[in-house]
Order: sequence, then C-alpha cells, then structure tokens
Amino acid sequence: MRCENCGHENPEGSKFCMKCGKELGGSARIATCPHCGVEAAPGALFCASCGKSIGAPYGEIGGRSGTIEPPPVEADPGSFTSSIALDIVLSVITCGIYWLFWQARQMRAINYLLGQQRYNFWMWFLLTIVTCGLYNIYYEYYMAQGLVEAQDNHGRPRSKDLPVLSLVLTIIGLNIVTDAIQQNEINKFFGK
Repeated sequence: MRCENCGHENPEGSKFCMKCGKELGGSARIATCPHCGVEAAPGALFCASCGKSIGAPYGEIGGRSGTIEPPPVEADPGSFTSSIALDIVLSVITCGIYWLFWQARQMRAINYLLGQQRYNFWMWFLLTIVTCGLYNIYYEYYMAQGLVEAQDNHGRPRSKDLPVLSLVLTIIGLNIVTDAIQQNEINKFFGK
C-alpha cells in the first residue's frame, strides 16, 4: 500500500505508514495549521498562510483537533544533564578537548527536545575550524534559538533573551559562560 502522504510503499494490510506514521487507506484528509487554523492541502508540511510547520516536529497532519500536544520529555536525564561546574573544570583542564564533548551532548539534547535533527556536531566542528572560530559565534546563537523554541514547545517559561545573550558572550570570548547558561536551561527540562 502506497502512503498518500510520503509515497512510501508499505506491506499489504498496514494501517499506518512505516515511514511517516500517517494512517493508510483513509480518504485524503485536509490538514489544519495548528498555528493559524487555515486549512492546508493533504501532505503539506508548511502552512501556505503563515509559513509555519504543520507536521513537524509535533503538529498533526490530518485535521485533528486544533490543540497542540508537545512531545513528552522522556529521556534518561543522565544522558543530557550534567554538573556545569564539572563541565567547566574538565574543559579547562583538558585545554578544551572536553568542551567538544560538551558541545556534542548539548546538540543532542536540543535535537531531542525539538524532536528533529537540527544541530550537527561534525558540521559545526568542520565549519568552526575552517572559519577560525567565527562559525561558532553564529552556532551558539542558533542553539540558543533552538532552546527557546523547545521551551515554547514544552510549555516552559521562555528565556527570550537567551539567543542575544549567547551571541554577545561568545563575541567577547566568554563562550564557556554561554555553554554554562545553555546547559542550565537543558538541565531544567530534565529536572536537574
């Protein structure tokens, strides 16, 4: 059975698509934008009216109720949380080598909280080296934006100044302070 939403070929008798999770065999349903309420074509991922995401990371395509349920935070807290003081000490003692591990863990945590693969450690690493560190200034700002979006998605208090604060601190060379602040925000998601 071919999925009308993504085109993936599924085994006969399947009720839901193995690739995108949408119901198979039903009539094409009209999606409603969870942000502005305008109807969108079946399979649309972005609203033609407001431009926001309809199906990802947590919107439901298929015309269900207009309420948005954020994804649950059900990860092992030990995999994304850490002691900020220990992270700073280990980063200094190892001359920044541990800091690379810390960055990778933060990117994985924000990707998990957003429900999508937005941040890529190896791309960040390569572009930071090629640009002699300038790309990291942008990326700290970009990661802070992701944290604010995750706070919105999960109904948590919003740190609206976090992206600008991260940018300013990174520009003046206090990158480790930026990472400490962002780690504190990540720890709050998992109750640490």
